[in-house]
Amino acid sequence: MRSKKDSILIITLIILLVISIGLIIYLLLSRNNKNDIVNYKEINGVVIVAFKDYVIIESEEGDYLINNIKGLYEVGDEVKFQYKETDIDDTSSPKTIKACDEELIKKMQKKDNTLNSDVNDKEIDSNKDLSNNEGVSNNTTTSNPTNTQNNPPASDDDLNTTSADTTVLNYFQEYNTTIKSGKITDSLKSGFVTIVDFLFYKGTIKGYTFNDLTNSAKLKILSMALYFDNKIEEYFPGYKESISNTTSKVYTTVKKEVISLYLTITTNICSNNSELCENAKKGFGELKKNFNLTWELLKDIAGDGLTNLKNWYLIWRES
Repeated sequence: MRSKKDSILIITLIILLVISIGLIIYLLLSRNNKNDIVNYKEINGVVIVAFKDYVIIESEEGDYLINNIKGLYEVGDEVKFQYKETDIDDTSSPKTIKACDEELIKKMQKKDNTLNSDVNDKEIDSNKDLSNNEGVSNNTTTSNPTNTQNNPPASDDDLNTTSADTTVLNYFQEYNTTIKSGKITDSLKSGFVTIVDFLFYKGTIKGYTFNDLTNSAKLKILSMALYFDNKIEEYFPGYKESISNTTSKVYTTVKKEVISLYLTITTNICSNNSELCENAKKGFGELKKNFNLTWELLKDIAGDGLTNLKNWYLIWRES
């Protein structure tokens, strides 16, 4: 009799144990499923940079680089991406997301063929400007530096130092020595104006123009010009604003113009000369570090030129 009772008790305990284990497993699975739902997020944005493997979108929350994408997108497409909360890197610039799902919300509207043809013609003309040695564009407006020298030409003799390179670099080195001496004189002001006019307003130094230089020399003096601009602002606060108010030339946006010109030249170099391309990217990496050049600044400088932004981002990422 006792043996029968013991057997019933054991069976009961086993049944309760199985039920308990089943309940625990159910609760754990339910909790995991609940967590999975909570950890998934979505973001909508318009594509501003498009590559095969990733895109950069502009959203209400900011700009994001989305990788692990499956579709092919164009600039202007509106896309919704889904991602896990743990698959976002807030420390990168722009912030990076690994997508797990995506949906095209709105396709960019194509322009008519006539308009596209006009745009293509302009791009071809722009490329011609980049590959010849005739100087700056025909736009003679002087109120905006980027209008007078939007597409600097590529030199064929970048491996050889020319007399123009030597003369102009010596001038910049002398000015650099004066800057670093700490002696704040009026010559610093006049020298700065000469340099800005040389870079953006067809000015000359010792009889040479900016377009007389090889590309490697151009990048060297642009790097130095960025340093000069920073020092002039430090030594003479408000000076650039004061001289801009007395002339049609702009001196307050030198930093942006220098960066734009550096990236434009580098983009052209990287399509023709892989060795010089690496040096140019390395130089830009130093500028990015020394002058705190952010993704936001890069995007601001590119403005509506989204083609520029794509090319510039490649330099930015690899520098």
